[in-house]
Amino acid sequence: MSGHCSKSFNSLEFYSLTEVAMKNVQKCFIFIVLLAIVGMVSGCTSTPEKTRVTVGDYQPPEWVNKGSGAFEDGSGEKVFYGVGSADGIRSISLRRSTADDRALANLATQIEATVKRLSKDFQEITGRSTAAGKDSTERENVAQAFKVLVNQTLSGSKIIDHWEHPAKNVLYSLARIELKIMEKKIDLHNELSDESRDAIKKKAEKLHEEMRKEGL
Repeated sequence: MSGHCSKSFNSLEFYSLTEVAMKNVQKCFIFIVLLAIVGMVSGCTSTPEKTRVTVGDYQPPEWVNKGSGAFEDGSGEKVFYGVGSADGIRSISLRRSTADDRALANLATQIEATVKRLSKDFQEITGRSTAAGKDSTERENVAQAFKVLVNQTLSGSKIIDHWEHPAKNVLYSLARIELKIMEKKIDLHNELSDESRDAIKKKAEKLHEEMRKEGL
């Protein structure tokens, strides 16, 4: 009888231990699953590591991000800015001169576009004057003045700033020319009447304002 009780007790103890072990295994399994879920969620919500370096990461001068166009500077001066860049050039002097040339070329494109728009407007005005019987000489003088105005204006352009990207082999150059330089060049054309010179300068002021608002 005592042997039977001992055997029953041992069996009961075995089953109890087995049950405890199973519960521990279940707890471990649940814990592992929870860890996996947390890892997946955190992996989805975490911000991926940034690998692409941009200009904005290094807080460049404002003109680098604004680019080329018609602007008013801090003193209210009406100006044109041209931005150029050069990369992949080992020679510092060559990289600098290349960026400068591109900035000046960008500036030249803007001045050419400005003079072209001025010329178109005044061709229409002088064309109507000629049709009304007025002297066509002034129209020819205005057309001739516009042909040389671009180069005359660009002679006053200059490079005023540089910025080199710290993480890349890129150099930026800033070219500038004031609108008043163009206006002074217009005043040098004595073959034009006072009326024509004043009209061209006023139109240039208006055109600069339009380009500034358009972001050109």
